[in-house]
Amino acid sequence: MERAADRLRKTPRQARSRSTVESILAAADRVLRSHGYRGASTNRVARVAGFSVGSLYQYFDDKQAVVGALVDEALRAEAERIATALDEMTALGPVAACDHAVRMLLSERRRKAHLLSILDAFAPELCAEPPLRHALRVQAATLADPLHRFGAAHLGDVLRGGFDEGLAVGARFVHALGYALVVDAPEHVDDETVARRAVAALTTLEPGVRSPVARALQAAWLGGSGAAFADAAGRARRMRETRSALVRHSGIPPAALEPTVFLAASLGEVVAELRDGPVPGLDPARVFTQSARVLDACLRPGA
Repeated sequence: MERAADRLRKTPRQARSRSTVESILAAADRVLRSHGYRGASTNRVARVAGFSVGSLYQYFDDKQAVVGALVDEALRAEAERIATALDEMTALGPVAACDHAVRMLLSERRRKAHLLSILDAFAPELCAEPPLRHALRVQAATLADPLHRFGAAHLGDVLRGGFDEGLAVGARFVHALGYALVVDAPEHVDDETVARRAVAALTTLEPGVRSPVARALQAAWLGGSGAAFADAAGRARRMRETRSALVRHSGIPPAALEPTVFLAASLGEVVAELRDGPVPGLDPARVFTQSARVLDACLRPGA
């Protein structure tokens, strides 16, 4: 199994050895669903897979390697399905295509919520970077070209003046939304509302930033407020800070407050990530102009 090679002690070359690794990962998924990360062990995974624990250790060093490979494999498989779907949306209009893409991402994240929650809670054992950044990196190579083709077909007009920068912001925004929605399970926020609001924001960008609170939040994020792609505690802190700013200054109706806070705070994760880790080839000024436009659209009445 080539895609899990970086987690394996040795790469399976023959069909039988690849089948063994696949069976071990499938067993690990069942064990995690029934016993959780702390209750999982290499002995239990091997037993469920129908192998000796010695067979498992031929390919994996420990439980962390097994779970890490399972998470990475699930993320790469998700990226492949999304990449295929993006290339099949050429006949759709911009709004319909964005709606389909966003809803597919949210559905994919729901199906692997248990794995993303484990990655988030035990990130120091499973990856060497913040978990949200790890998930983005694992999927990046698979999604890069399909996303660019999708953006060129459907978002060229709204991203005019900074296409690549706007596409980078938009893709990371949807990534952060899907991750936080299933991992953090924010109250009073549902998938339907998030999908509808995100699509509306991404497809109705205006040339300038009209909302004073959008400018204030953007300035705070660029000034260093909050760690990039933070852990659960950091994301909760950003939610509180965003809620306070919106309650004080925006006049958002109470029924729309929590979804708006969630969308804005998720974009804050993206701004902080691009602030702390600029992407080669992207103009930072255009990146933050585009992120401010998305934030402004998220805060727009009726969005």
